[in-house]
Amino acid sequence: MSFFHRKRKQKFLITDPYLVRFELASDFTPENNSQVKQILDDVSKVQKENHETPLSETLPFASFKTAEDFFDQLRSVAAQNAQPINFDYFAVWTYDTNEPTKIGKPSSGDGNPHELITMNREDHQFTINSEYQNMTVQLFEVIFNDPDNADFSYEDKLDYCKKLREAYLNSTQLDESQIASLPSMNEANKGNVKLSIPSLSHPEVAVKEAENNNAAPVYDPTSHTFSTPATTNNEQPTSAKAASQAEAPQSTTVNDQGVRTFDTPTNVTNEARETTQSAEHQLKRERRTMRKSVEDEAQEQTDLARTKGHIDAPQFAVSVLDPVEPGHKGYVEYQLNQRMKTYNTILKKMGKQISSKNEKAIINVRQTFSKQVDQAIQEFDKKHEHDDDKLFANIQNDMKDKANDKIKEANEAVDLKTQKLKDQAKQSYDSQINEINHQAEKEKIDNENNIMQSFTNKAQDIFSDQLAEHDQKLQKSKDELVHKLNLKYELESREQAAQLRADGDKILQEAFRKMNDNLDNLKSQTIRENNSAKEVNISQQRVENEKQRLEAPFKDLQQAQSKIQAMQDRLSTATAERDQYKKQLTDQEALLHESSHKMEAMQERINTLTTKQANDKVSKSNNDSVELLNKLVTLQVAQAMGKPKTITAEQQPDQPVEATPANNNSNMNLMMKGFKRLTFILIVVIVALLALGGWGFVHQQRAYSQQLTNNTKLMNAKLAKARQANQPISQKEADQKALIALHENSLSKLNKYSNEQYYNLDKAIVENNASAAQSAVQGMGNNLHMNDHYRAAQAQNLLTKAGNNSLAKKVGDAN
Repeated sequence: MSFFHRKRKQKFLITDPYLVRFELASDFTPENNSQVKQILDDVSKVQKENHETPLSETLPFASFKTAEDFFDQLRSVAAQNAQPINFDYFAVWTYDTNEPTKIGKPSSGDGNPHELITMNREDHQFTINSEYQNMTVQLFEVIFNDPDNADFSYEDKLDYCKKLREAYLNSTQLDESQIASLPSMNEANKGNVKLSIPSLSHPEVAVKEAENNNAAPVYDPTSHTFSTPATTNNEQPTSAKAASQAEAPQSTTVNDQGVRTFDTPTNVTNEARETTQSAEHQLKRERRTMRKSVEDEAQEQTDLARTKGHIDAPQFAVSVLDPVEPGHKGYVEYQLNQRMKTYNTILKKMGKQISSKNEKAIINVRQTFSKQVDQAIQEFDKKHEHDDDKLFANIQNDMKDKANDKIKEANEAVDLKTQKLKDQAKQSYDSQINEINHQAEKEKIDNENNIMQSFTNKAQDIFSDQLAEHDQKLQKSKDELVHKLNLKYELESREQAAQLRADGDKILQEAFRKMNDNLDNLKSQTIRENNSAKEVNISQQRVENEKQRLEAPFKDLQQAQSKIQAMQDRLSTATAERDQYKKQLTDQEALLHESSHKMEAMQERINTLTTKQANDKVSKSNNDSVELLNKLVTLQVAQAMGKPKTITAEQQPDQPVEATPANNNSNMNLMMKGFKRLTFILIVVIVALLALGGWGFVHQQRAYSQQLTNNTKLMNAKLAKARQANQPISQKEADQKALIALHENSLSKLNKYSNEQYYNLDKAIVENNASAAQSAVQGMGNNLHMNDHYRAAQAQNLLTKAGNNSLAKKVGDAN
């Protein structure tokens, strides 16, 4: 069995959600400064004795508690040397215990833990001087004064500071009056926020707040306000504590480690002291774990309660209408629609404000209930604070009485035995009597030590068992108390949330009713205004009719003159266009004529090449035919003339043979037949060659004709396309094609219609240029109607992006 247990190596020793990482300047590092090294060793030693994770084992990281212990000692060094202590790096990091540990790098948001807030800027550098109070002053000032945080609202900065303040208070166990107070909205808006600690700048205020902290605010459902009741029996905890201390038995002693022991020699109580100390540390750890789980559960319930006060504001049904002037159709509907849009915006704002107030009220109520639960637990703990002392004292007294009785019995037995020995030794030597007395005294001491050790161990075992049972009962009672209080406060918070929602709904319904009445009044007013405008229009129309009736004789003449002038203008315009088109047609005809000459030259060259090729083929075929004929004639003649002569038996070999006339006629017939056959074959071959050459020539001519026809059609199509491109399109067609190019998001197509009415705006939309879109819309003047919902929506988005919300709203209303 091993007496020493190996400690598992922990990757990260700090479990707080927010922690500090710092690096001292080179002049103040423990390696270069003996004072700082001594302070670090002393602070780590004290923290280790208090069963806290020492700072020397967590550097460069530290919890708020261990860091403040170290900084508080560094303040004395800064005061002695009259020189502030600087840091090369100081930042607040965040750590999630539910995620795997992977230490991030400075100036990076990756890792767990990772950097959250840095204080390394020249104007916001973290230092410790003789006036240093705690880090919350400089930390909160950086959050509100750093220019990098200018984009965050006051509420966001305040929530940030509240989270850090809560973590700081949980780590350091300080009071709220002992850390920096948060600025108001007016102070934050002024810039260059300077904070102070209330307990140091206004001690009387801090004392008064500490006295009033015991009285928890009470929520009144009828008036929906919080009130602080008058505190009574303020000195009751102190008197109860004093009474508990007075009731504690005086025989109990506490050593330097805060552990109770018997009034027995140290060599007897060492083991009991170590056992008691280990049991108390284990109990404290269990209580801290239980406390943390209860706090996590309360935090989850608080976050859940934030959604219970939300209220949806009622809205008027509105439409998208074009602007209408007084006296025209739809003017009343347009005015009512605009006013309903305004009321919808007001109702939404009111709903958000009421929801925000309800959420804050519910959160405050839950926080108040949480404080009351904590206060009840504290009172419960104070009430049972000295139960273990009483239990220990009772067991100690009981065991002491039993031990004294046992010692008395043992002493009496020894005395009886001694007396017997003395009686027996009376007849012996005096030396034997002295030896017996000495042995008796030694035996008494041994018996006393053994008995005391036995009963001490037995008392410790009984105490441990009964203390565990007692703590279990106390914890069970505490859990029941917390459950009852949480149930009670949960029901009350639900009632409060329901009441707040009902009140908010009532306010919104009343506002909706008033706005509806206002709309009725506005409708009547606009109808009267519209009727008046119609009467004015009718009067103006009557005057205009009378004027036209009086000016009718002269108006016909003027109209005739204007028509003549218009016809002359159109004639001159048509003449100019005709001349321009004629010139363009002449150019195109010249181009076509030149292309025709080129095509004719190409055709002549093709015909020449074709004829030459055909002649070459015919000539070659004729030469081949003649050569073949010559070969055939030669062959026929050779066959006819080269037939061997027959020699009869009667002829002598010495006698010459003479050709008979019959043989000559036969040979001539054979020659003629062969010549006829050869002539027929030659004619057939020549005819076939001529037919093949003619077919090739015709086929080639057809191919060249088809190619010429295709080239002519292609030139005519290009000419027609060129003529069509030179003809101007109407403004309406240009607007339509430009709108199609805008929907296709094609800048190349849009540039073809630069004369379009909304060309500059459409180009800015395609290029996503907010400033150009703003300039284009401003150039439109008061006529913001854009003839297309897509164009209007994109223009409105670009104006919002450019920061011109008023012009964007006008565009939305106009379309």
